[in-house]
Order: sequence, then structure tokens, then C-alpha cells
Amino acid sequence: MFPRPEIERRLSKFVLARLWINDKKPEARSAEWARMLQQRFGTSAIPYYAALSPRDEVLGTIDLPGGSVDAFAERLGAWLDQALAKSGAK
Repeated sequence: MFPRPEIERRLSKFVLARLWINDKKPEARSAEWARMLQQRFGTSAIPYYAALSPRDEVLGTIDLPGGSVDAFAERLGAWLDQALAKSGAK
């Protein structure tokens, strides 16, 4: 999803999960996940990113609106660094 080496390096320190909140298939859990996102984080923004600790503590959240790819990568990288620092990961 983020092919830049500097982003991939940071993401390799996380366990990645995706919640599809706009899947219209009957068997999808989209509505349930959308409710959870709204209740837990107060948003239903797409895309929306949250970093959680192994104890399910929120290390940080970010909503990255459009813009240049470079600006997006820079902002995402800084946010990932902050979440990693809070987690104590190296």
C-alpha cells in the first residue's frame, strides 16, 4: 500500500489490519466496523489510521487528506515515528 522504503521500514514494526467500512456485500461486517470506528474514534473518515499498543491503547490517530504524494509520505512517516516512540519500539 505504501511502497516507499522509508514508509515500509516503519510499517514493518507494526501488525497491520484493515477495516473495510464501505463493503456492500451482505456477508461483510462493514456496518459493524463503521459503528466501532465511530464509537471508538469519533469518526468514519476514509482513510483513517490508528496505531494501537499490544494492550489496545491508542498510540495515535491520523486522518490524512489529499495532497501531494511527497507531503502525504512525509506526514505519514512523522506520525508513524511518533507512534513507534510512544510504543517503545526500536
